[in-house]
Parts: sequence; C-alpha cells; structure tokens
Amino acid sequence: MTNILFDRRSILIAGLGSAALLSGCASSVKRTTWPDITFQHRSPIGLRVSEILFDDAAAAATVEAPARDIRYALPVSPVITMDRWAHERLQPHGGPGRARVTLTENRFVEVPLNTTSGVEGVFNIDQSERYEGALAVKVGIEGDPSGIGSVQARATASRTVPENYSLNQREETLYEMMASIVTALDERLEQEIRANLAKWLLVS
Repeated sequence: MTNILFDRRSILIAGLGSAALLSGCASSVKRTTWPDITFQHRSPIGLRVSEILFDDAAAAATVEAPARDIRYALPVSPVITMDRWAHERLQPHGGPGRARVTLTENRFVEVPLNTTSGVEGVFNIDQSERYEGALAVKVGIEGDPSGIGSVQARATASRTVPENYSLNQREETLYEMMASIVTALDERLEQEIRANLAKWLLVS
C-alpha cells in the first residue's frame, strides 16, 4: 500500500511538468482549460510616448535543486501575461519617446517538502510541495530628448499543496497564485507610474 501511495504522488508531480504527455497517455482524464489573465477591466494608463515595447530579460534565470523550475508548466504563461499587461494597461498617445516594459524576474518553482515515511505515512496526508512565485517588472521611458524615467515593482506569493492533490487541483492552486501575483504587481506598477512618471502621463 505504501508503494501505491508514493507512485501516485510521483505521477502527479511528473504530470505538472509533462502535461502534454499525460493528456496523450490518459485521454480519459478531463483537463481544465484555464482562461488568460487579462487587464481589459482596468482603465488604461495613457502615456505621452510613441509606442509601448516589451522585453523578457528573465528567460536565462536558473533554479538550484532541490527546487524545480515550473515557469513553463504553469496554467498560463507569465511572459505572455506581462506582455499583455504592457499593451492593455499602457496606451501610447504620441510623443518623442518610447515606453519599454521589461520583465526582470520570472521565478516560479516547486520545492519538495518532507513527508511522513513508513507505515505512518500511509495514514497521513502531508503537505508535499510548496510553490513559490515572483514577478518583477521595470517600466522605463527612453528616447525622449526632454529626459528619461523609470519605475519598477515586484510581487511574490507561495502556496503549499497536499500529496493527494490531483493535477487539476495543483494547476488551480498555481493559477490562483499567479493571478494574485499579477494583481498585486499591476496595482504597484500603476502607483509607481503615477507617482514617478507623471511627466509622461496623459492625465496627471
């Protein structure tokens, strides 16, 4: 019985990083389709710039064991989400400069936790993994003869999951964690822009 419990947990963990393989081998499992995180419900921030640019400067970041990089196994992509933020939240209204949005940190990892072993472990349901997430973004004004300016903000969150969670339950946890990080980052970036880039705001 102990082996069955541990094998099931291993399948769930492997499934998070191999969703495509899992869905192909177990077509009977109904996977949840997670909606994109958008910002159309938020009023856009008008800037006196000619265009909005987006860069991903965090792609080369590495993760040290025992943590596992899960950036590319998340229900929604952090890079695509923040690119969408740049173009849905910021609106160019003409000007000599450009606004460049740079993703400077994109860290989402799975950290294994100690679980009960032996016979006692068969009857316990432990928290088996901790998910940690962090996003950081810089917004800079460049190419304006009158001057330059920049702001940055960072948001983090973490969640733990029990070893008996299904793949869909794990993805739901990750989706909710991602949404909470993005919401906090959106609010902090707007505060920073309005406080420190007022010179380029369409309406101060």
